[in-house]
Amino acid sequence: MFERYFCARVTTRLQAGPHAVHLERFTAYLHHRGHSRLVVQAYVRAAELFFRYLQRSRRHLCSVTEDAVRTFASRRRKTQRPRASTHAGLRLLLCCLREVAVVPTRPIEMPNSIRSIIMDYDAHLREVAGLAPATRSYRRRYACEFLRSVFGSGPVRWSRLRAEHLQDFVSSYGRTGRWAAAQVSACALRNFLRWLQFCGRTGPELIAIVPHIPRWRLAALPPVLSGNQVATLLGTFDRSTHVGRRDFAMAVCMVELGLRVSEVAGLKLEHVDLATTTVRLVGGKSRRNRILPMPRRVYQAILNYIRDGRPLTTDAHLFVRHRLPVGLAVSRELVRGVIRRAYATVPGCGPLTGTHILRHTAATRLLGAGADLKRIADILGHKSIDTTAIYAKVDMAHLTAVAAPWPTTDKEVGP
Repeated sequence: MFERYFCARVTTRLQAGPHAVHLERFTAYLHHRGHSRLVVQAYVRAAELFFRYLQRSRRHLCSVTEDAVRTFASRRRKTQRPRASTHAGLRLLLCCLREVAVVPTRPIEMPNSIRSIIMDYDAHLREVAGLAPATRSYRRRYACEFLRSVFGSGPVRWSRLRAEHLQDFVSSYGRTGRWAAAQVSACALRNFLRWLQFCGRTGPELIAIVPHIPRWRLAALPPVLSGNQVATLLGTFDRSTHVGRRDFAMAVCMVELGLRVSEVAGLKLEHVDLATTTVRLVGGKSRRNRILPMPRRVYQAILNYIRDGRPLTTDAHLFVRHRLPVGLAVSRELVRGVIRRAYATVPGCGPLTGTHILRHTAATRLLGAGADLKRIADILGHKSIDTTAIYAKVDMAHLTAVAAPWPTTDKEVGP
């Protein structure tokens, strides 16, 4: 791999060094990420100098942390011209070495007294509750924040938990008017306390103390985009470019099929059957597989992206990155960013930031086309039809047919 990016003299020097194996592995890592020739040369040179620095300091490679990288990068900036590439390249070096377990995995930033509790709780959420990774992530975050708010960095003593600790934690999210965040924090805290009770660390009385934030599920209509807004949204993507074809295909999957962000990011090539024009969704939030027919617009968008847009990569995911690291699967954050930037160009959608409104729009369009709630629930992957019942409120045609006339009288009523 050295010969691809370096001349014979530099290749000989790199191969003769004590860390030749790691440097060659790092070169291959940068190559597969899609970096340019000059960037690979700069990053490998920074790694070579960093290895020499560790050797002079008599530090073993397994003890390297982000602090050592920052210290080395700051010293080079003091003695030479500012080089942001040094720090960036060494961060990638750590990622490369962590993949092969040469450098320990980056520890979770939390006190040691709390880390073991959170890791046990996460194992319970994964193996017993079977929750999705995104749900486990925010459950861990709220549990960690609660423990830090009560115990700080000191030892965890369950006997010190008081009612005011629970109430103060939940109310801290509601003081700024974020009732939705307060509701989520209360739910997460209640689940964490149930696990503590299951482990015999606390009693059931603490669970009852957590405040209940009132929420009426059917009190409001689901937000949806109008037909003109959907057309404008899909028209913002430049389908003459590879990235535009990818972004358009992802948006169409959300508008036409009502896919969640995680489902779009998790789609693989093997899940798309162009011969039968179906797409198979594996697992997901409901942990159930389902097969959906692809409308013509979805089929054409995916076909155009696969044929003329998707870069050559060994990654099995359907939608991949077109920027560094090229060819890796898109993340949920990338999909959200694509839709958020599209919102900014649609009249009336500027304040929108979430993507779930596209799922509501897909369900409303299906209902308007004559689909019943059971069929919509199957398409969206709802376990219970009660979850889909909210869309019955937007079916104005049927609601008008069953609405009773408002009682009137011919007799005038005086003041």
